[in-house]
Amino acid sequence: MLSEETKFHNPWLTLVEREYKLADGRKTQWHIIQRPDAVCVFCLTKKGKVVAIRHYRAGIDRIITDLPTGRIDKGETPLQAAKRELKEETGFKARKFIELGSYASNPSATTTTFHAFLALEGTRSHAQDLDESEEIEVKELTLKQLMQKIESKEFFDATRIVAVFLALRKLGKLKIRL
Repeated sequence: MLSEETKFHNPWLTLVEREYKLADGRKTQWHIIQRPDAVCVFCLTKKGKVVAIRHYRAGIDRIITDLPTGRIDKGETPLQAAKRELKEETGFKARKFIELGSYASNPSATTTTFHAFLALEGTRSHAQDLDESEEIEVKELTLKQLMQKIESKEFFDATRIVAVFLALRKLGKLKIRL
């Protein structure tokens, strides 16, 4: 990297322009979105249902089914953020949280790392505590219903599909034929 210049900044993201020198000597520019790291929670209730949410996503201009997800606030650990986001977006708490892994959401254009968690024995314990801009409907889905929503593209965010895959693998519910 030869240089980096901030082109835009607000509380949610920073857009930077980076100039790189390639191996053959050519120069190229990349625009990178810097955002805080985030968590994604796959929560199973005591009855084995997935705690899902439905909300509007402006980037694709659609209402989608999703998992509780949000940024890690300054000074928070990923686990603290996962517990907070689950409570805020759904009103649920869980008896046990298992870290499933971390992954990049779009490594060619953004700095965000997602931290996925499996939450077990979820129970509704609070009212939702939504941000001013959030309108979230909470749903409890069977695994079959969740997979149908993924197949129909109603559950559409690839980062959340990764969390589903990791959770199903951890739960021994993923069947892979080689």
